Amino acid sequence: MRILVFCDEDLSVAAGGARQVAELTLGLQRLGHELRVVAPRPRSPIVRTTAYSQLELVQVPVLRRLGLRPLTFLALSGCILLFQIVRWKPDVIVWFDSPGQWAPLLCYALTRCPYVLFVNGLPDEEVAGLWQWTPLRAWLQAVLKTAARRASAVVSICPEILDRMQKEWGIPRAQSVTIRNGVDIEEFQPIDCAESRRQLGLETSGPYVGFVGGFFPWHHLDQLLDAVPGVLRSIPQARFLLVGDGETRTDLEAKARTMGIESAVQFVGRVPFQLVPRWIAACDVCVVLHKPTRSYPGDSMKLWEYLACARAVVTTTGPGYGDLVDSIGCGLAAPSDQAEELARQLVYLLQHQEVRQSMGKQGRAAVVKAHTWAARALELEHVCRINSSRARNCFAA
Repeated sequence: MRILVFCDEDLSVAAGGARQVAELTLGLQRLGHELRVVAPRPRSPIVRTTAYSQLELVQVPVLRRLGLRPLTFLALSGCILLFQIVRWKPDVIVWFDSPGQWAPLLCYALTRCPYVLFVNGLPDEEVAGLWQWTPLRAWLQAVLKTAARRASAVVSICPEILDRMQKEWGIPRAQSVTIRNGVDIEEFQPIDCAESRRQLGLETSGPYVGFVGGFFPWHHLDQLLDAVPGVLRSIPQARFLLVGDGETRTDLEAKARTMGIESAVQFVGRVPFQLVPRWIAACDVCVVLHKPTRSYPGDSMKLWEYLACARAVVTTTGPGYGDLVDSIGCGLAAPSDQAEELARQLVYLLQHQEVRQSMGKQGRAAVVKAHTWAARALELEHVCRINSSRARNCFAA
């Protein structure tokens, strides 16, 4: 098949959205399909040594000053996408939705080339800044609703999003498909813990509790800090590694100082993506918490990465987190906002090495069996293949 991918992601960065697009695209390419990606011109060159350099990227010029990037991408992406459809004649378009970017919808009106719509969030709960103005937010929601109704299939990492679209927008259940995030099991794999600590300049004794990812409100890292005193009462030598950056970091650092736990909590900051597996390997237990800031839980990419590295996890109870961990048997779960229970779970795993090692092995085995990016690409290929015949009829006409 010829598959044309449309996204509003800078593929030169290692952020979650960009990695999802790139990994699924590469997975489809490795299955023997022809792929082109229409995306914004990257802020920096894609490193040639990475697999992402294998992508055939059709770059859309954008202005990054004065907040003009979304508008310039909106203005130019439609023309470039339409040109690719007419000249290249793809079998199907895979549209990774971003609020306000409706070029594939316009091209569908002109060409009737079918598209698969990939939705990771809903505008009425996701947008920020100027987009929160009620008329703009309503317009974004209306555009997405129209796009979903005209799509050959709607895909999401989160079944709760699809359930809401079915109930509120009438999207047929038969056209709704859940494809969760995945992980590269070659890049994320078990690494010697002691060696990782030595290379990263950490005390080798530990134990360490780790979080690796973006610092955002829904990651509930304030609950992790609230649990630190409870862990230290049982294990005074325990240390907490918070690797990454984001909008809540300043507040979290201030809270750690106020609580008097700054000596036990290390804010590592942003690290090169290739070092992420080593920071995970340096931890005895990893956390992936969730604070309900919207009506759907999402699907944490970092959870799959922890499991691929054979690390036991402690997460939040509920859909997409605790229920998944329970089903795999790869960790424990604590209710949201119950710091004492979170501390108890962490202490238990830190004090029982055989239990956490067994959980780590089960997590790794489950990921290798069914949760790789290659497996996710097969799922997306199936969706594309079902809907590609409409394009052949369209261009034949």
